Amino acid sequence: MSFFDTEAWRERMDERWFDTGVAMAEKGDVDLVAIEDEKVTAHVTGSVGDLYVVQLWAPAGDGTCTCPGFEKFGACKHQAAVVAAANAADLGKVRDRMARLRDGLAVDSKEALVERLAELARLQPAVLAALEGR
Repeated sequence: MSFFDTEAWRERMDERWFDTGVAMAEKGDVDLVAIEDEKVTAHVTGSVGDLYVVQLWAPAGDGTCTCPGFEKFGACKHQAAVVAAANAADLGKVRDRMARLRDGLAVDSKEALVERLAELARLQPAVLAALEGR
């Protein structure tokens, strides 16, 4: 059984976009980060190397992407890539990913977590902005 209704997502966009997204998934450009309830969060490497964050709600619900194409058209090949990747994935492993991360973080001391966040903020502008509330 598929997690996403492929045909419903296919109808949202140009056929070429969907096919390009499927090819991206097959190439390994999708990192399925989390499946929580019916929401999938993924990082997708775009055709020129940019990293986009995609969130989709199953089976045929709404979705978002941080790419300019989504902003302009309301749908994009990155969403199609996530649909294809999620439908082909071992969903149990993806669902366990955030639980394993949380369990690993739970054993760290408060000081270790603060240092880990500070290091991420130094290296990632988006993390710095989020931690500063911007």
